[in-house]
Amino acid sequence: MGLADALERLAAVAVEGVTSYAPDETPEVLGGAQLPVLVIVPELGGNWPGLEPSVLAAGHGWLEARIAHLLLVAPVAGGSGLRGVLPALAAAIDAYARALAADPDLGGTLARPPVVRVSAGVVPYGGIDYHAVTFVHHWMLRLAPGG
Repeated sequence: MGLADALERLAAVAVEGVTSYAPDETPEVLGGAQLPVLVIVPELGGNWPGLEPSVLAAGHGWLEARIAHLLLVAPVAGGSGLRGVLPALAAAIDAYARALAADPDLGGTLARPPVVRVSAGVVPYGGIDYHAVTFVHHWMLRLAPGG
């Protein structure tokens, strides 16, 4: 198992009331009926990388990676502001945490359960600003020779 398997398992984490897309199925633009939605983003830049393989520890067979899983809850325009969407953001964070706790090592693809950093705020996606939650996973994956 490797990074591709772990990404597939992450996309398959079932969060109640949320549509989830695998990286190769993610639409460029979202419709309102698709929200809330989870997408694995290729990069967010700055301190919130999307997919950033980092250290290969010599002789240890480990790959360390940070993955951003973005939960888009509601468009900012025409909404009731952060106060109005805060209960939905909190409920989404709780639902995500419960879903991840049900399979913390993503079906054995991770060497250990991830450390997940959570940030709520406004995130642009497909030309629209959304109230969103960014879950940045810090993963350790075992590397298998030839696989």
